[in-house]
Amino acid sequence: MQIIDRYKHLQEDKLVFGKMNYWSMYKKLKTVMTACGIEKSISYHCRRHSFATLALSKGMPIESVSRVLGHTNIVTTQIYAKNTSQKLNADLTMLGDKLNASFKSIK
Repeated sequence: MQIIDRYKHLQEDKLVFGKMNYWSMYKKLKTVMTACGIEKSISYHCRRHSFATLALSKGMPIESVSRVLGHTNIVTTQIYAKNTSQKLNADLTMLGDKLNASFKSIK
């Protein structure tokens, strides 16, 4: 939230960093990474991929992630943002819980 507040004066159309080209975005993200203590060089593509993977692992629907990334086809998002083992485990646990609840009423 501090990062979003820091760039609030640049926001247009509810965009966190305002409208900018690739290089402007790269420079802004580099500044954010430095402020967060990230020293490793990370490509723009890697950042998008990390966002998508994190969003999915925290339960954000793939349709929403696809839209945020600007994909016109959800298949692109399915390839681009892999499901993590954590997300897979959570999904399987949810299915197991629902199946257990369904079968408890069967004698």
